[in-house]
Amino acid sequence: MKFKMMGAAIRRGAIGRGVIVAALLVPLAACGGLLRRSGVEQIYVLHPAEPAAAGAVTPTPGVLSVRRPEVQPGLETMRIALLRPGNRLDYFADSRWGASLPQVVDAFATQTLLSSNRFESVSDSERGGGAERFVLSLMVRHFEAAYSANEAAPPQVHVAFECLLLTGGAREPLGRCDGQATVPAAENRMESIVQAFEAAARQAMEQVVTKVAGLAANTR
Repeated sequence: MKFKMMGAAIRRGAIGRGVIVAALLVPLAACGGLLRRSGVEQIYVLHPAEPAAAGAVTPTPGVLSVRRPEVQPGLETMRIALLRPGNRLDYFADSRWGASLPQVVDAFATQTLLSSNRFESVSDSERGGGAERFVLSLMVRHFEAAYSANEAAPPQVHVAFECLLLTGGAREPLGRCDGQATVPAAENRMESIVQAFEAAARQAMEQVVTKVAGLAANTR
C-alpha cells in the first residue's frame, strides 16, 4: 500500500536529521549568559525520529487530521521558554523556534504520525485532507527548560502533551492519548538544551502515537 501525506508538505529526507541551527553556537557557562542579549539571533527547529520501516505494521485506513495545538499561557510564542525557581517563566535571549510553538508542535506531530507508517493518510491543521476519519486534538501543557536554584547547572527539559482522539464526523471522543517526558540537558548551552527539547518531544510524541494507533485500530 502506498502511504501518502495529505495537505502538509513534508520532505521525508528532512526527517530525523537532528537539530538545525542558524549560526555558530557560543559556549555559555551559566543561565545568566543565556538570558543576556548579544544581538545575534539563533533559530532552531526540531525533527522527529527516523521513519519506521514500511510494512512493519498494518496502517489504519482513512484520514487522520491533526488539529492546530493549543498551548499553556506564556508558551504561544516563537521564544524558547524556561522556568526559573519560584515558578518564574522566562525566555532565552537571542534564541527562538522557527515558528510559533503551536506551529512547531503541529508540524512535529504531523511528521511523527506520518513517519510512524501506522496510518494510511495524515493531514495537518492548515490544509484539510478530505473526509476525516479521525481528528487528533492536542494541548501543550509543558514545553520549557526548568532550572533549579543553581542556575549554572544544566536545566531539565519538560514536554507534556494532553491529547484526545475524536471521530472525524460527529467528533465523538474515542479516548485520551497523552504523552510526557523529561530530559536533562547535557550542558548549559543552547545547543544542548535544544537537543534535550528534541529528545523530550520525540519521547512524548511516541507515547501519543502508540496510544492513537491503539485507539484507531479498535474503531470499526
